[in-house]
Parts: sequence; C-alpha cells; structure tokens
Amino acid sequence: MRIVLPLIFALAGSVAEISSGPRSGTANRGGQGTLLAEGSSAEAYSAAGTDGNTATSGTAVSSISSFSGKPRTRFQIGDVSYGVHVADQGYSLTNPDPQTLRFEVRKGDHAWYDSSSVDRSEINSTVTYPAATPITLSYQLMVEANGNNGAFVNSATGWFIVGQWHNDDDASGVGTSPPVALNMQGDRLQVLVRYCRPGKNPSNGAGFVVTKTLWTDPNPIVTGKFHDVKVQAQFSNDTTGYLKVWIDGAPVVNYSGPLGYGVGTNWEFGIYRSSAPETTAVDYRNLMITTGSLTSVSPGRP
Repeated sequence: MRIVLPLIFALAGSVAEISSGPRSGTANRGGQGTLLAEGSSAEAYSAAGTDGNTATSGTAVSSISSFSGKPRTRFQIGDVSYGVHVADQGYSLTNPDPQTLRFEVRKGDHAWYDSSSVDRSEINSTVTYPAATPITLSYQLMVEANGNNGAFVNSATGWFIVGQWHNDDDASGVGTSPPVALNMQGDRLQVLVRYCRPGKNPSNGAGFVVTKTLWTDPNPIVTGKFHDVKVQAQFSNDTTGYLKVWIDGAPVVNYSGPLGYGVGTNWEFGIYRSSAPETTAVDYRNLMITTGSLTSVSPGRP
C-alpha cells in the first residue's frame, strides 16, 4: 500500500545514504549508554500496557476512540490498543480532535515506574511486529514553541525522544534502548538506530550494541506547524535490515544494514526525555501503520 500525505513544507538537509557494507561510508556513532539509555525503566516499560498481540499484516488507521489520558489505561487508534504512560496530570495527554493527540511534560512528570531522572508522556502500541516484517509508518508531528519568537528550547542533556520503535524486551530477556528513535538534539530533529548482532546480549551494559546517528537536521525545527513523517523499516539484525525516513516529503535517511536485536518491535510516541526544566509539548495526528511488502518509492517522495 502506498501512503501519501499532503506536503506542508520541507526541512533543509540532505539524505543520509548509509550501508553497513563496503559500498558506503560509516555513519556517525553516538555514545551508547549516554543517549537514550533507559536502564531499569526499560524492562518495566516494555511489559507495561502490553497484551501480547502480534501483528503479521494489516493497517492501523488514525481515528482515536475510547480516549483516556489517565495512566495505566488504554484507548484505540484505529483497531489497535495503546497503553498510556504519563504522570497523573490533566495536561499530560489530551485529545483535541478525533485524529490528534497532544503530549506535555513539565519537570518531574513521569510514569509510575520511572525514576526522577526522566520525564515522560508517551503511549505505546500493544501490537508487536515480528522481526523481518516490512513496516510503513506515517504521521504528522508538531513541536510547540516554548521560547521567545517561536523557538523550541530543550536543555535535556541525555535524550529527548519524540517517537521510537521499541524492542520486545520480554523476548530479548533484558532491558534495551530503542532500535529506532526520532530524537530532539537541542532544537534539531535527528534519527538514531541501534543493532546487536545475532547471539550477542543487547542490554545497554553488555557492550555489543552499535548506535548510529543517521541524520541530524542542520536547521532548527519549525514550531507550530505539522511536519509529515514517513518511515519504512525492516527490523532484522543482519544484512536484510533497512530504514528509510522522509520529512515533509524530503528523503533524509536511506540506511541498509543490521537494525534491531532480532526480535519484534512496537511503536511508541509522545515525549520521553532525561529530566529538564522546560515545559514542552508535541502534537501528533493522522497516524497510520501498514505491514507487508512495500511499494517502491521515487527518490524524492514517499
């Protein structure tokens, strides 16, 4: 299935074409255990709000129903249930219209299982997509201004995740960091990936996880406007893995190589950051996930 969302505007920056083989250069590597490291929270978070569903094919459309913004509850996006991982605050997660979710965090806001070192307002799909499943994800993301003159201020020194494909830690038997994350580095959007070779321990402290920063936007994110995001991925920790990302129709990542830890993944989004003083909010709308064989796309458009 091909999914086309209307173009709004394009972020500047060139596509990162990266392969794990000899055909291209090596991507930048981030400090594993410094960026996005979750420690003991990862294991608890993996199990929370999960009902063990496994997806093999199908579509999750964007209509939101049975909404709840309370922690430890669930609601539907299309035909998929999402678990709520927020502080028990009225502003943490709201539903402005049937296609839109708004997430807000203030310093000290975190889920019931988190430590005080993180702030969180997230939801996670209860569907796990098996390894080697071709997945297409599309949605629209808006970052709200929280500084002067429409600026986005972010002093989180560890991580600020606004969307992640999270590993099935129950299947791995250890807590892990996400194999794909859309992260805010200051006011710049970036894409990070992780993988661990077959037979190796994917836990943060074992030393076998490879972390790569595939793209960082050279320009500050434009606040107050929805950006089109499209992701195509296959989570395989061998040569068959890949990740492609478009932002507002512009290709920014074209990666081929190991991706993930050899088990299933599920989609989580909202705000998850190392604790910081700023109040921040992001909005998501028109989420769609499809699985199965992917149609080819032209180099310039999803």
